Amino acid sequence: MNRLQRSAAAIALVSLLTACGSAAGGDPGVDPSTADVTVTSVDMAFDASSLTAPAGTAFTLALINEDSMPHNVAIYTDETKSEKLFEGELVTDATIVYEIPALDAGEYFFECSLHPDMTGALVVEG
Repeated sequence: MNRLQRSAAAIALVSLLTACGSAAGGDPGVDPSTADVTVTSVDMAFDASSLTAPAGTAFTLALINEDSMPHNVAIYTDETKSEKLFEGELVTDATIVYEIPALDAGEYFFECSLHPDMTGALVVEG
């Protein structure tokens, strides 16, 4: 493969990886201010240890990932993680808005599926 072919192959690979990154759920056009609940991941941690959401109705949760590592939000009934209620797509250095199904009033546990030290409580009120 000559130098021109290698350059063309490298450009094609970068284009493919960029397209795959967008397909993974990171939409640069997403406006997190329209979400019902927002959490940011920065320096391998969530910026909030507790989130509040409405009970009995579906809601949106924005994840603003400012890290170069992939993160998501998974919601469980409690810290034992015996029952997963929701698991969002992973995003890297992007923002995604998840559609969360209606939950009963109560306290739930959330974490990043890849980084179990990134956790918090989701308080559903109403």
